[in-house]
Amino acid sequence: MNRFSIGVRLAISFSFLVSILIVIGWLGLNRMDSVNADLNDISYRRWAKVQLAQEVSSYTNLNDRLLEGAILTGKDGEIASLLANRGRNVSQITEIIQKLNTQIESPRERELLGQVEEDRSVSLESIAHITDLLRNGKIDQARETMVTEVIPHLDALRAAWDSFTQFEEAQMRQARDQSQAHYAVARRLTTLLILLAFLTATAIAIFITRAMVREVAERERAKREIRKLNDDLEKKVAGRTEELARAIRHLETEVTERRRKEEDLLRLAAIVECSEDSIIATDLNGRITDWNAGAEKVFRYTRAEAVGMPVTIIAPPERRHEPFETLAKIRKGAGVIRLETVRMRQNGRPVHVSLTVSPIRDQAGRLTGSAAIARDITDRIEMEAALRRSEANFRSVIENSPYGALRTLPDGRILLANPAVARMLGYSSESELLGFNMASDIYRHPQDHAKAIEQARDTEYLKDVEVEWKHRSGSPIMVRFSSHVVKNQAGEIDHFDLMVQDITKQRSLEEQLRQAQKMEAIGRLAGGVAHDFNNLLGVIIGYSELALDQIDPAHSVRGQVEQIRKAGERASTLTRQLLAFSRQQVLDTKTLHLNAIISDMAQMLLRLIGEDIELQTKLDSELHTIRGDQSQIEQVIMNLAVNARDAMPQGGKLMIETRNISVEEEGERRTSIVPGDYVFLSVSDTGVGMDAETQAHIFEPFFTTKARGKGTGLGLATVYGVVKQSDGYISVYSEPGVGSSFKIYLPRVQPEPKLNRPPDAALPCEGSETVLVVEDEVSLRTFTCALLQKSGYTVLEASDGEAAIALAQQYEHPIHLLLTDMIMPGMNGPLVAEKLASLHPESKVLFMSGYTGFVGRGLIAPRSALISKPFTREGLLRKIRQVLGPSSPVASNGNPVRV
Repeated sequence: MNRFSIGVRLAISFSFLVSILIVIGWLGLNRMDSVNADLNDISYRRWAKVQLAQEVSSYTNLNDRLLEGAILTGKDGEIASLLANRGRNVSQITEIIQKLNTQIESPRERELLGQVEEDRSVSLESIAHITDLLRNGKIDQARETMVTEVIPHLDALRAAWDSFTQFEEAQMRQARDQSQAHYAVARRLTTLLILLAFLTATAIAIFITRAMVREVAERERAKREIRKLNDDLEKKVAGRTEELARAIRHLETEVTERRRKEEDLLRLAAIVECSEDSIIATDLNGRITDWNAGAEKVFRYTRAEAVGMPVTIIAPPERRHEPFETLAKIRKGAGVIRLETVRMRQNGRPVHVSLTVSPIRDQAGRLTGSAAIARDITDRIEMEAALRRSEANFRSVIENSPYGALRTLPDGRILLANPAVARMLGYSSESELLGFNMASDIYRHPQDHAKAIEQARDTEYLKDVEVEWKHRSGSPIMVRFSSHVVKNQAGEIDHFDLMVQDITKQRSLEEQLRQAQKMEAIGRLAGGVAHDFNNLLGVIIGYSELALDQIDPAHSVRGQVEQIRKAGERASTLTRQLLAFSRQQVLDTKTLHLNAIISDMAQMLLRLIGEDIELQTKLDSELHTIRGDQSQIEQVIMNLAVNARDAMPQGGKLMIETRNISVEEEGERRTSIVPGDYVFLSVSDTGVGMDAETQAHIFEPFFTTKARGKGTGLGLATVYGVVKQSDGYISVYSEPGVGSSFKIYLPRVQPEPKLNRPPDAALPCEGSETVLVVEDEVSLRTFTCALLQKSGYTVLEASDGEAAIALAQQYEHPIHLLLTDMIMPGMNGPLVAEKLASLHPESKVLFMSGYTGFVGRGLIAPRSALISKPFTREGLLRKIRQVLGPSSPVASNGNPVRV
C-alpha cells in the first residue's frame, strides 16, 4: 500500500511536471509565433517598398530607352509612338511615388523620398525640353541636350532611387535581425525551461521505472544486438554482391570500349582510304609513312612509289622548303597548321592545295610525325581568278560606261554610282552621291520617285522611264532610265539597278526640230500664197503702167489708175515679206560689209527711233565680210530697230554690236549652229522685254503683241526668213522689264574682186529679137506678150511646156530668148529650157518666178537668170536686155505667134 501510495504520488508529480512542461512549451511556442509574425509583417512592408522602388527603376530605365530610341530613329511616326509609351510609364511612376508617400515610417525615409522627387522634377523638365525638340524635328539638338543635360539628371535620379532602395533594404535587414534576436532569446528560454522540465520528468521516470526498465532494457539490448548482427551480415553480403557486380560491369565496359575502338579504327581507316582528299603521314625526318587513295588520285604516285620517299617529291622546286618549315613548327609544339599552297603532280603539273597539318603522337604522348590533309582547290583558285577578272571587267565597263549606273534602296538611299552619273549630275566623284536620297536630292519632283517605286512592285524591269532630275547647279535635266527590280525571297523589293541616259540635249534638239518644222510649214504656206498672189499683182501693176502711158497727165482718171499701181506695189512689198519669211524670195546676193551698211543707215535709224532713244554702236574694225542681199540685210536691221523702238515707249537705249566669232565643234550645247566662222550681229534694247510664251511665237507670221491696226506681224518673221535664207542663225534672249537682245550669226565669206561692168541703166529697153514666152497664168502671159511686142520684140506665146516645145519644133527661125515661168502644170520651166536647147541651141533663158524654193531643190543653178514676180515693165525689159546683151539682130517676124 505504502509502495502503491508512493507510486501514486510519483505518478501525480510526474503528471504535474508534464503539465508544467506542456504549458511552458505552449507559452514558448506562442511567443515565438508572435515574434515570427512581427518579423513577417516588418519584412512584408519593407519588401513591398523595395519592390515599388525597383518597379520605379524599371520604368525609369524603360523611359530612358524609349527616349534614346526616339532620338535615334529620327522618324516622326515612331517618335510619337515612343513618346506616348514613355508618357504612360511616367504616369505609373507618379502613382508609385504617391503610394510610397502614404507608407513613410521615418524622417530619413521621408528625406530620401523627397530627394527622389526633387531629382525627378529636374529630369522631367529636361526631358520635356527634349520632347519638344523631337516633336519639332530638331533631332541633332535633342541628341546634344540628351548628352549634356538629361543624362546627368537621369544618373542623379537613379542614384536617389538606389539610396532609397538601399535604405529600405537596410531597414528590412535591421528589423529582421532584431526580430530574429528576440526570437532566439524566446527560443532559448523556452528550450531551457522545457529542458529543465524534461530533465526533472526524466529523472522521476527513471526512478520509478528503473526496475521495470532494467529487464525491458536488457531484453531490448539483446534484440538490438541480434538485429545488429543481422544488419552486419546483410551489409557484408550486399557489399560482396556489389563488388562482384562492379567487376562484371567493368569487364563488360572494357570489352565494349575495345570493340568500339576497333570499329572506330576500321571506320577511320575506311574514311582515310576512301577520302577524295589526300591524306599523307610523314615521320619527323619528312619521309612518307602512309599514302591514301586520294593522294594517289591527286599526285599520280602509287602508294608503293610514295611510301619511304621524302615528302618534297610533291613540292615544286621553289617551295621545297615548306614541308621542313612545317615540321619545324610541329616539333616546337605548334598545333594544327593550315595553309594554301602549290604542290606538284608526278607529271610536273602544279596543283593548288589547301593543307591541314597536325602532329601524330604515340600512346605515351611522344611526337612521332605529322599527318597532312591536302584538298585539291585548283578549280576554286581558277574560278576565283576568273571571278576577279570578271569583276574587273565589269567594274571597267561600269566605270567607263557613257551611261550612268546606280544602285538604290526602296527608301531612296544611293548604294553605288559610277563616274558617268556623277558627271551627269554635275559632281566631281561618285562618292559625293552615296549620302544622297533619290526622292529629295536627285528627282526634281519627288512624286516621280514614288510613282516609279509603285510601278516596280508588280514588275521585274522598268524600261525607258523618262523623268526630270536635278543638276548640282539646280537646273533640271531630262533622263531616261531602265531599272532591274531586285526582290528578296519574300517578294519584297531589295534594291534597284538603274542604267541612266541624259537626254536633255536630245529633247532640246527635238524641240528645235519641231519649231523648225512648224516654221518651215508656215513658210511653205506663205510662199505658195505669195507666188499665186504675185501673178495677180504682175497683171495689176503691168496693166496700170500701160494705162498710165495712154492717159493724159491732166485726165481725172489718171489719179485713180495711179492709186491702183501704188496699191499693187504695196501689196508686192507684203508678198516680198512673206517670201522673205519663207526663204523663197529672189535674192540679189553679193559680198557685203556689214559695218558699212550699219554706218550708212545710222542717220536713218536715228530719225526712225526718235530723239528719246539713244543709239549706241560697237562695230569691230576687223569685221569679216558676208554674202547676202543688201536690201534684205537693211530690212533686217530696220525691222529690229523698229521692234526695239516699239518696246521702249518711254525711251531707252538701242545697242548694235558686230564682231567676229568662231563656233567650235562642242562650243554650243543648246543650239544647232554648225561649227565655223561667223559674223555676229547683236541688236539689244532696254525695253519692256518678253516672257517665255511670247518668245516662243515672235518669229511666226502675223503674230504681234501690238494693238489692233498697229502692226502686220511680219517684221520679225521677215527677219527670221532673211537670216535663214542667208544660211544664218538667229536667237533671242529677253526678260520682262529687262529688255531684249537679238543675236544673229551670218557665215563669213572671202571678199570677191570687183568687176568693171557697165550699169544696167546704160542698156536699151527695146529690142527686135524673138522671145518665146511660156506662162500658164493667162492674164500675166497676155500682158507680158503685149509689153514685149510693144517694145519691138517678136513674140512666140505658149500656155505650158508641151505647147512651147511643139511651137519651137515648128518655128524655123532663131529663138533668141526663152522667157518661162518656173512652176507650171506638167512640164516645168527648167525642163522646157533643157528640151529647147536641143532644138534651138542659140536660145538664152530667163526664168520668171515669185519664189526661189526650186533653187534649194537643184532644179536650176544659183547663177541662172531669174526675175522675180511681180515685176515692173521697166524691170522686165532691162532684165531681158541684160540677158540678151547689147546687140540687136534683125527680127525675123513682127507678129506674135500664139499656141
